[in-house]
Amino acid sequence: MGSIIEILEQELEEAVQVKNKKSLHRYIVLLTENIVRKEGNEKEHQEIKSDIKTLAEIVKQGFEQTNKRFEDVNTRFEALQVQMDKRFNALQVQMDKRFNALQVQMDKRFEAMQVQIDRRFDDVNKHFDDVNRHFDDVNRHFDDVNNRFNDVNKRFEDVNNRFNDMDKKFTMMFTFMNIGMSVIILMTILFKFIV
Repeated sequence: MGSIIEILEQELEEAVQVKNKKSLHRYIVLLTENIVRKEGNEKEHQEIKSDIKTLAEIVKQGFEQTNKRFEDVNTRFEALQVQMDKRFNALQVQMDKRFNALQVQMDKRFEAMQVQIDRRFDDVNKHFDDVNRHFDDVNRHFDDVNNRFNDVNKRFEDVNNRFNDMDKKFTMMFTFMNIGMSVIILMTILFKFIV
C-alpha cells in the first residue's frame, strides 16, 4: 500500500506543479484508501453470496436426508402410511413456514446490506465527481495562464518587430551619414587640390 502511495505521489507530482506536498500526499492516501475500501466491500459481498449458497446447500441436504428417512419409515411401516403422511405434511408445512421466514429475514438483511453498499459507492462516486470538478478547474486555470503567455508572446513579437524596424532605419541613417561624410571629405580634398 505504501509503495502504491509513493508511486502515485511521484507520478502526480511530476505531472502537475505541486504547491503543497502535504496536500498531495493526503490526496493520494485518500484515493488509495477508497480503492481499498471498495475492494473490501466487494469481498464482503462475495462472502455473503458464498454464505447464502452454503446455507441453501445445507438446507437442500437437510431436505434430502429428511426425505430419505421418511422413505425408509414408509417401507418399514406400511400399516402406518396414512398417519405418517399426515405427520409429514404437517412437518412439511411447518418447515416451509420456517424456511420462508428465514428466507424473508435473509432477504431483508441482504437488502439492508445492499443499501449500505450502494450508499458507500454513491459516496465514493460523489468524491470522484468532486475530484473531477477540481481537475476541470485546474485545467481551466492552466488554459488561462497559457492564454496569458500567448498574449505576452504576441507583445514581445510586436516589440521585436518595432526594434527590427528601428534597426533598419538606424542602418539606413548610418549609411546615409557615411555617404554624406565621404562626399564632404572628398569635396574638402578636391577643394584643397584646386585652391
